[in-house]
Amino acid sequence: MTLVGAWLVDETDELALARLGNVLLEFDESGGLRYTIREHDKRQIINLRYRVEGSTIVTDQPSAPQVERTQFSFAEDGVLTLALGGIPHRFVRAPGS
Repeated sequence: MTLVGAWLVDETDELALARLGNVLLEFDESGGLRYTIREHDKRQIINLRYRVEGSTIVTDQPSAPQVERTQFSFAEDGVLTLALGGIPHRFVRAPGS
C-alpha cells in the first residue's frame, strides 16, 4: 500500500466527518500534500510537505513552519487510518486515484 494518490474521509466515519468535514488529501510522489476542505460553494486548500518515517507521516507547512507527526496504517480492505490528535479517522481512495 502507498499513500500516493487521493484520499477522502470515509463517509461511514461519522466522527471524522464531524471533526474534519468533507476533506480530500492528495499525496504526490515528490513529497507534496494538498489538504482540501471542500464546502458547498468553496474550497480551502492547504499545501504541505510530507515524508514517511516508518508508520508516521511527518508534515510541515512551508508558509507557517511547524512539524506535525501522524501515525497511519492501512486495513486489509485498503482503508487508510490516520490518528489525528490520537483519534483514528478513516479515509478511502478517491475514485480514479
